Amino acid sequence: MESKKILNKLIDVFQLVEEMNKKLFVKEYDGLNMSDVHTIDYIGKNNEVNITAISRHMKITKSGALKIVKKLLDREEIEQFQLPHNRKEKYFSLTSQGRKTFEKHERLHREGEERESKLFENFSQDEREVIFKFLQVVEEDMKEKIKN
Repeated sequence: MESKKILNKLIDVFQLVEEMNKKLFVKEYDGLNMSDVHTIDYIGKNNEVNITAISRHMKITKSGALKIVKKLLDREEIEQFQLPHNRKEKYFSLTSQGRKTFEKHERLHREGEERESKLFENFSQDEREVIFKFLQVVEEDMKEKIKN
């Protein structure tokens, strides 16, 4: 099979995944986007999360992280607090609404993994290993391109 044909199919699949994710977000997360939900997920899984931690984790600027945090504070998905020994820094935790969003995200991830893992039933173990190797090569190539 031609490499160009494989690459075009990979691009088609990436675009479909992106389209499916957008559709899912509109349906499941009223008014939240992927960055919002991933920020909620990060806060839900970690303690003492501040703007710097969010910006590093999300690989965005602090002003970008601040914009997300402001939206989540306004929507009452998160709340801010200060530590007794550090009155300068603001930290974030989930509210009860944020906890619901976090749990929904966890559930949807599990369901997606279960649904998508059935795709691999169509392939032998050897074929799965080739697919995995291919994806590792794609991942490393993408990381290298992002770095440069």
